[in-house]
Amino acid sequence: MRYLVTGATGFVGQCLLRHLVRLGHEVTALVRDGRSVPGGFPGLRTVEGDLATGAGLAAAAEGADRVVHLAAVTKARTHLGYAEVNTRGTGRLCAVLAAFPEPPRLVLCSSLAAAGPGRQRREEDPPSPVSAYGRSKLGGELALRAHADRLPGVVVRPPIVYGPGDREFVPRLVKAVRAGMLPAVGRRGPRRYSLIHVDDLCRALLTAAESGEAGAVYHVSDGIEHRWERIGAVTAAVLGCRPPRVIHIPAPLAVVAGHAGRLTGASLLNPDKVAELRHPAWTCAVGRLPFVPAVTLPAGLTTALAAYR
Repeated sequence: MRYLVTGATGFVGQCLLRHLVRLGHEVTALVRDGRSVPGGFPGLRTVEGDLATGAGLAAAAEGADRVVHLAAVTKARTHLGYAEVNTRGTGRLCAVLAAFPEPPRLVLCSSLAAAGPGRQRREEDPPSPVSAYGRSKLGGELALRAHADRLPGVVVRPPIVYGPGDREFVPRLVKAVRAGMLPAVGRRGPRRYSLIHVDDLCRALLTAAESGEAGAVYHVSDGIEHRWERIGAVTAAVLGCRPPRVIHIPAPLAVVAGHAGRLTGASLLNPDKVAELRHPAWTCAVGRLPFVPAVTLPAGLTTALAAYR
């Protein structure tokens, strides 16, 4: 099978390339700004392109049977920064693919942020994103839906993704656990999150590419609602630290810190992230995709934290 992967230089993208190459597929990676894909994948073809302009997309997708669209903006100063790639860039890719005589199947890696917060969110629940990022990812889903008459597409919405090579969630978690304090924005009470290990996400994406129903939206996770303090305790056990305490940060204070972070770049917070963090639950029910997660949280964190021990 011939695959095109966008976002191939990212955390999930590099893991997906390893899975595809190991399975013997022919793989093309869409890269931008002359970037190279680290790792030395044998037989990998790279094509330079840009979702923001549409340049190179047709050349990259020529001959592809499957396209896995991972490329996305996760940090931006304004809502337009998210929308330019996550919504309009996805629309450009969909238009290019739909114009082929035999369009490939597209798997769009969206986000639980597109569905919105809550406990045990189901795939059929109306989406209610609370952040500019979530709205931009939902916009990408709608762009795919607009081409459904020509382009067979599947949406996969993962929650928090972690694993070796993660440059977002795992480093922040390690820093918090070593400081002995897990931050929680907003009112007191339990925080619950769905997670998925990057290897399991890649298996889910490939399952969607091969057997997902065109037009479907799938939620994927490890199937467990994880309490925030449990995530901290497992991390501490792997690192050999004391379990951290959950520290509640008043929402107004977090908003101020978020605005300061956006202006100075010195904080991990920004107003968009605060809009998500103030909600106490981001979990999804087990979805309809015929996929069974294989990595438990303790096992997954043990491998993800190997570089920190």
